[in-house]
Amino acid sequence: MFSKIGTKIALHRAGLGNLSLPSFPKSEPSYTSKNGTKDGVDGDGGEGAGFQNPFSNVQWNKAFSSWQTPPPPPNTLRDPPLIGERAQTNVKLKFPAIDGRPCIVLFLRFCGCPFIEKLFLAMRSLSNRHPSIHFIAVSHCTPAATNEWVKMLGGAWNIDIVVDQSRELYALWGLGMSNWGHVLHPRNGYNQYLLGKKEGVWGRQVGEGGCRWQVGGAFAVDERGIVKWGRPMQSVDDDIQFEEAVRSLGFGGESKTGVF
Repeated sequence: MFSKIGTKIALHRAGLGNLSLPSFPKSEPSYTSKNGTKDGVDGDGGEGAGFQNPFSNVQWNKAFSSWQTPPPPPNTLRDPPLIGERAQTNVKLKFPAIDGRPCIVLFLRFCGCPFIEKLFLAMRSLSNRHPSIHFIAVSHCTPAATNEWVKMLGGAWNIDIVVDQSRELYALWGLGMSNWGHVLHPRNGYNQYLLGKKEGVWGRQVGEGGCRWQVGGAFAVDERGIVKWGRPMQSVDDDIQFEEAVRSLGFGGESKTGVF
């Protein structure tokens, strides 16, 4: 759990340094779902299109919880899989896939992140053009928050959504907690502004249970269960080219997508 001083530093870097911190019950977990609503500030501290008072309706207890380190996952954090290795399998995410198709898997950083929204929409578009590939998105937000986020984006289309609140799957695939530079690098804020200005993707409220420090990632796994492409995200605004994943599985890639 981050200390109060550490949280103040994070808020200062995110442009919220003038706000006073609320007190949190020590027994409260970082991802509790009471009513399935989503709370928090937009994106990575951005204000979206800009309101006169963007914080008037924020429930601060839940907003600040997204900056806190959640409890560790139930299993040990593994090393990320290497190309050519057999994919980690779990009852929630089995390889080889039951339907026999190769898979492209996107581990969401959190529901509400503008960069993840951009990547999800890019992958969703590819899922329509490549029905022979099984597309999967993994979320660690609550089921209600994940469903609400997907609904706001217009639906999942041909993407299967897997909810992993305990982050068990994240740990199996080597996706742990990030550092200050990963989340709060000045470039991220600038690229978030460009993403909103050019493409209208400003980010949304942080989904219930979401943690800003969670590392996302994307992987391609063939029909035998062998990893053919992918890695953890190197930064919040990491450039993920899903056409490369499609080509690695033996299919023709099409127009370039990704964050930028």
